[in-house]
Amino acid sequence: MIHSMTGFDLSEFDNLSWELRSVNHRYLELNFKLPEDCRHLEAALKTRAKAHLTRGKIDCTLRRTMATQSDLYVDQPLVQSLLSAIKGIEDASDRAVSISGLDLMKWPGVLTNHRSRPDDEVVLNHFDTALERFCQTRAREGDATRLALLEKLSQLEATLAELKQATPDIIQRAQARLINRFEALDLPADSERIHQEIVLLTSKADVGEEIERIDAHMIEVQRCLAEGGPVGRRLDFLMQELNREANTLSSKAIAVESTFGAVDMKVAIEQMREQIQNLE
Repeated sequence: MIHSMTGFDLSEFDNLSWELRSVNHRYLELNFKLPEDCRHLEAALKTRAKAHLTRGKIDCTLRRTMATQSDLYVDQPLVQSLLSAIKGIEDASDRAVSISGLDLMKWPGVLTNHRSRPDDEVVLNHFDTALERFCQTRAREGDATRLALLEKLSQLEATLAELKQATPDIIQRAQARLINRFEALDLPADSERIHQEIVLLTSKADVGEEIERIDAHMIEVQRCLAEGGPVGRRLDFLMQELNREANTLSSKAIAVESTFGAVDMKVAIEQMREQIQNLE
């Protein structure tokens, strides 16, 4: 299965919620926003996330539900320590320090939801659930991208088939034009010279190797899409190779049909490349 690098999930539980969102990134970057009393779980949470994610900038936010008044706990020893520190500052500076009770409550650890604090295992298990839902979201987006890529690939195959069919006729018309030019100029050119010019023209217009390589690249793209997994980087490389071959086709074009065909191919390849940027 192919996963998108973009996704979002909000999983709400009895006393906490996990919000996971991601955007494109070259590598895997995990950012956790946790309450103070859950920060010690960050390493374990990152380990669990890395087991399922390979690319993307992921923001994971843990929120606690609003506590009732009976759930609030004031750390009195910490408050006394803060007040003692403030008194020491006043004595040292010989100036009164203005601080309110609200300022004290904002200090980390002074006011906590003591009764509703979940166990570490509960936090980790809820994260596993949220992560699974998040991965399912990315998988759905990835599958939609896969179907869009297959559609574009079909368009590319159709354009290439038309170019294959038209190439012999294009070369034949070009050879006829060359012979007619020699005849129109009434130049004393022997048959050997005409033959050499025809060989040069045919060699320049022959795109058989390019078509074979494009075929091979498209087969590999189809294989990657069918195999799934973290194929974003490989598909991006294949788009570069396809674009290189399409540019060569364009440079060898000697007729309007082949020029337009090469342009259509480059447009389709660029559209595919833009979509592939979202894949893991």
